[in-house]
Amino acid sequence: MDKHDLYELCAQSPERDAPLLAAIHGGDPQIFGEDFAGAGATSRAWTTLIPGSSAFAVDHDPVVLERLADAPGVTPRARDVMDADDPCDILFVGNFSICELHTRADLVAYFRHALRRLRSGGIIACDLYGGTDAYTLGTLEDDHEAPDGSKITYTWEQRHADPTTARVVNAMHFIVDTLHGERIELPDAFVYDWRLWTIMELREAMEEAGFSKTEVYPRAEFAVDDEGAYHTRQIKHPDEIDEAFFVFVVGRV
Repeated sequence: MDKHDLYELCAQSPERDAPLLAAIHGGDPQIFGEDFAGAGATSRAWTTLIPGSSAFAVDHDPVVLERLADAPGVTPRARDVMDADDPCDILFVGNFSICELHTRADLVAYFRHALRRLRSGGIIACDLYGGTDAYTLGTLEDDHEAPDGSKITYTWEQRHADPTTARVVNAMHFIVDTLHGERIELPDAFVYDWRLWTIMELREAMEEAGFSKTEVYPRAEFAVDDEGAYHTRQIKHPDEIDEAFFVFVVGRV
């Protein structure tokens, strides 16, 4: 396993996110777009979820996109997200990557560009964290098991946070203890310098860009019926959101 495998195993839930995004869309979405896609885990989950569907995974790094070479229905696009032009029903900005945009001007410009890509009835969904711990320094550690039974220790570190500028620096570290007794350490496997947007800042920027409606959904609260379909409802009252939260901020065409 390399650092991208570890990232997907420890920090992502594409098999959950894909059907949840379909439920939030509420119609019959077929074409999925994933901006700042990295290895495109959610794009792969999407085409597995919906037979005959397609996905476009956009990232500036052509090397990491090579991991999608054998993914059925997924087209990798090695380019800046502002140069992406594939139409889609859902545009997903996961892994807090909307925070890669550091100015409001860039944020509004991106949302305007995204709106032009979305088909009738389409949505954009941005993954975001925030709340009481948003600017707290420190680490969170979690244990996972690799497919071969190796033990993985995953650490999320917030090493810099400045509420006066809304800038944070976060890092991800991994330690793998293999079944053969070998320890593999990957400190600073990923390091991020982000502008930590608030929910309202994203909603205002979406509205300015021309989205007809904005909504907020809990990222991990949903119901699954007897047929395996996901159901969720938007957050409409402050009592419905946790003090430290993870949400999808959604704009509708």
